Amino acid sequence: MAKGSRRLVLGFLFLPLLYALLLRVNLSSFHAWKKQLSHWSSISFESSYTDFQQSTALMKLQLQALVRESGRHELKQNGLTCISDHHSDICITENSVRITAASTGITVHLTAGQTLPPSAPSRFILHPYPRKNDPDAISRTTPVTLLPTPSTLPPCSSHYSSPALLFSAGGFAGNFFHDINDVIIPLFLTSSPLRPDLHLVIADLQSYWTVKYHRILRLLSAFDPIIIQSPSSSPSKVLCFPAAIIGLKYHGTLLCNSTEPPGAVSTSDFRRFLHDSLISVPHLPGLAKPDQPVLVLISRSKSRMLMNEEGVVRVAKKAGFNVVVAKPEMMKRVEQFAGFVNRCKVLMGVHGAGLTNMVFLPPEGIVLQIVPWGLEWAAKEYFERPARRLGFRYVEYHIQVEESSLYDKYPKHHPVISDPWSVNRKGYNVSRPVFTDGQNLRIDLERFRKTVLQARRLILPDNS
Repeated sequence: MAKGSRRLVLGFLFLPLLYALLLRVNLSSFHAWKKQLSHWSSISFESSYTDFQQSTALMKLQLQALVRESGRHELKQNGLTCISDHHSDICITENSVRITAASTGITVHLTAGQTLPPSAPSRFILHPYPRKNDPDAISRTTPVTLLPTPSTLPPCSSHYSSPALLFSAGGFAGNFFHDINDVIIPLFLTSSPLRPDLHLVIADLQSYWTVKYHRILRLLSAFDPIIIQSPSSSPSKVLCFPAAIIGLKYHGTLLCNSTEPPGAVSTSDFRRFLHDSLISVPHLPGLAKPDQPVLVLISRSKSRMLMNEEGVVRVAKKAGFNVVVAKPEMMKRVEQFAGFVNRCKVLMGVHGAGLTNMVFLPPEGIVLQIVPWGLEWAAKEYFERPARRLGFRYVEYHIQVEESSLYDKYPKHHPVISDPWSVNRKGYNVSRPVFTDGQNLRIDLERFRKTVLQARRLILPDNS
């Protein structure tokens, strides 16, 4: 027992000596490894910090592209600038924000000391949809309130490393013209400096909308859309971003003005973007026939219907067109119909949202608009001017009053018949039930034949 005890004690004494010896032998290697690790960590940290600074500086430059020089100065000085015009309000901040939603609206907390405009130093309210002077549109758009840094900030539920673009898909969205004109084009313009490194934060969204336009949204942003809405019973989420754009840039009807911020973005650029987003059908067998260019007729099923549509089709066929009648259900799948229109030469229809599909025509396309009674101003503003800006050839057929169903509804001396512009001057709420929603058309086929032949002559034989 004594010998065993002595061996045990010697063992305990020997182990520390052995450990010290091993440690001494490897100490220089250990210090070298530690020094190298420290060096790597320093490089990694410095590199990450430099990358962060560079990406932040780039983000600020990109945001500044959305405003003119005075706005850039304000953005640098206050961290926030808000621009108002006849159509829209838009606020841009290059510093951090926290976004929440409640039953009364959406709140953007300015968390980095940003200064609100002098006209609204305590809160600034806007509707992120570019029809701010249209009461009907604004009634369908959730207001957004910008608040300066509060004493206590709501804690973040989600952190994001890229800026937010907060806009509304309310207003008149759902009508194809307004989808393109009020939302998609302004979204294309506003996102262009940052695309695709930004988060689309969408208010007032109907579920079908993101499904219908998912291919467009996918090219605008590298991230899934963030749907923001009023909470029902659960607490509101707090979304935290390093910077934000609230609202959308708007240049005019179906227009991208390359001389306006963000600059160097044209309507032709938008057309190319749409084609890249949606048109993936290279060929539609059986559609094109030799010497018969394809004419698509947009068929209407409610107001402004062609009561002798079959006769209109016969006239177009006799003029040498392969006529395809596009019913409303055919136009529901925007991707498929975009590819279809892109294979056609002429898009024809009565003034209405369906003519917005002209944005999918090939470069040599022709737009033939049938202009109802009393809607000359709308035909020019919404489709003639945009068609020409897009580079399309444009033909129109103005109906005579006898070709409108209004002719049988009103006495001949009534202003609707004798002086339609006097009705239009009373405002859209007065004219819409009459000219937009209250008439159908029976075309004088002999007169119309001349217009169709005019469109046919615009197509060169080798382009048929």
